Amino acid sequence: MTRNGGEGLLNVENMGVVYNNVSAATHGVSLKVYKNEIVALLGTNGAGKSSALKAISGFLGIDNARVVEGFIEFKGERIQNQPPHAITLKGIALVPEWGKVFENLTVEENLEVCVPAAKRQVKKQDIAQLLEYFPPLQKAKKRLAGYLSGGERQMLSISTALLCKPDLLLVDELSLGLAPVIVDELMGLLKIIRDEQGVTILLVEQNALAALGIADYGYVIENGRIVFAGTAGTLLSHKDIQEFYLGQADRESRTSYRDVKQYRRTRRWYG
Repeated sequence: MTRNGGEGLLNVENMGVVYNNVSAATHGVSLKVYKNEIVALLGTNGAGKSSALKAISGFLGIDNARVVEGFIEFKGERIQNQPPHAITLKGIALVPEWGKVFENLTVEENLEVCVPAAKRQVKKQDIAQLLEYFPPLQKAKKRLAGYLSGGERQMLSISTALLCKPDLLLVDELSLGLAPVIVDELMGLLKIIRDEQGVTILLVEQNALAALGIADYGYVIENGRIVFAGTAGTLLSHKDIQEFYLGQADRESRTSYRDVKQYRRTRRWYG
């Protein structure tokens, strides 16, 4: 019985990632994503969430890193340490952090550049349909991408990834550097796209409140290890999540800096 009654799509089992044959970034990371879910992977800077995402998307090799333990399984096939283009062809697309785009190309050219020439005419219909989700991009089709706002860049990155027709969309730090109102809009759009396009989403985020607002299930990673997992409601109600990720501290029980330091070392999921 799966979490949502759907079929399993991604299975990461006891994954260990090592950089430069020396530095371990993750230790025995295990997580599952089921079809049509939105799953959040939460953690602070350096927790290991980006390494996990690079491992799934195939971009570890760029940083001289490898999966050395465990495995990554997508639709029943082992895909660890395969190159990004091979993983994309299997149905996984990455939306990188910071809304990375080709700044010297227009919005329209950014969308067309990833499409083979033989299929470009067909894809024009897909592009037109896709831009209905993003009215600001529709208005800015002829504008150089370098002049887009942060939110518009993220919209363009999402659109480019969706043109690959993925089964699984990996989204890396969607909220980074954006105003809360823009983050809410983009998160809402991801949920609409999941519901209407049937795209499964793995969302890597520091902004726990925004991510859990649309997620069905979530994992918390710290020091390269998964330390807690549960439904979005379970995570939102957990006192450690509230204190360390949502800023809702229990002031009556935190009387000194020493108490806070000690508590940080013995969070409830370690007890």
